[in-house]
Amino acid sequence: MIVDWRHYFRIDKKFDKDGNVIDLAGDFNADLNSAVFPGLGLLENIFGLPPGSANIGRGVVSFGYQYDYLIPLLQYGLTDRLTVGIRIPYCWNENKVKASLDTSKATVGKNAALNTLAPLFTPGTVPLTTHDVQRLLGPGLDINGDGKIDVRGFGYKPVKTWSDKGIGDLEVGGRYQYLKTENWRLAFTGGVRFPTGQVGDPDSLVDIAFGDGAYALLFALNNDYIGIKNLVLNITVRYSLVLPNRERLRIPPAVDEPITENIEKVNRNLGDVIEFEASGIYQFLERFSFSLLYHFTFKFKDRVSGKRQFNYQSLELETDITEHIGIVSLCYSAIPLFKAKIFPIPMTAAISYRNKFAGTNATKSRYISLTLAAYF
Repeated sequence: MIVDWRHYFRIDKKFDKDGNVIDLAGDFNADLNSAVFPGLGLLENIFGLPPGSANIGRGVVSFGYQYDYLIPLLQYGLTDRLTVGIRIPYCWNENKVKASLDTSKATVGKNAALNTLAPLFTPGTVPLTTHDVQRLLGPGLDINGDGKIDVRGFGYKPVKTWSDKGIGDLEVGGRYQYLKTENWRLAFTGGVRFPTGQVGDPDSLVDIAFGDGAYALLFALNNDYIGIKNLVLNITVRYSLVLPNRERLRIPPAVDEPITENIEKVNRNLGDVIEFEASGIYQFLERFSFSLLYHFTFKFKDRVSGKRQFNYQSLELETDITEHIGIVSLCYSAIPLFKAKIFPIPMTAAISYRNKFAGTNATKSRYISLTLAAYF
């Protein structure tokens, strides 16, 4: 049995499609104009304003993701070469949100006498508040306070700090060691990932999914070289074949404009994932070892289709992902003490630091982990 606990440091940056580090909530820090709220285009037509000039202000938004994962892995050896196991991640996810409206350069506000939005040069027109924008994103805006919606909203839940916990996507599989020599240990791993984790809420702009919502077939080749004293060199290659699924999603007009009324249950094929790992474990004392690991991930682009002629490409762009990750670990083994009948359980413990230091279309993240393994 192996139990892995991971604590992520605050995540507020991401890598864009060119590998540059940008704010995680960058798409929400934009002018709230007719591209975001199409109804403002009517004001532009009525008052003869240039396209895109009607805006209610600029969004000032920050996200701070916080993850904690507890990942038990239960394994059972059917033979000395065949092992089966199940991996059940449990997640605590939080997004600390700050959202406000900067109206210093706004051109449109609300006019209670006219009971509508109007240019700020119109007498009686005042800038919108942060609460007003939350209403516009949600149920709609009541301008004159009579309890009736005057400007239709988008139906989103409030943009505020969010947190939840739950099971992630469960994995079941087996590993077969097909070669064992004096210097080499080679194995093949196969498994299935089940969509047991809660997927993202299409009516939330701030939640964090616990799972992908799709089944996946998992394959891996594990290659250990042990021909050097006190050193284990490993190369592992993984392939995740993600199966098509259907999901209710919002389909925005553009990849960098997340706010939309367009909702449809679409056909989706999340991109397959290729992973490569190279590591070395050096045992410098009888009970202590040190390891370095480099991990590379490449995810293919998602494919989305539907029947309502929306811009499905907006859900496909920037979904091809690369990640470069480094992990350094220190491990303690009580197995020598168990063999000497000094310690009651054959077990190991490791503490690790992991850093995703480069990538594209991926969050920039770091975590520390503690791993305990007991062998029965």
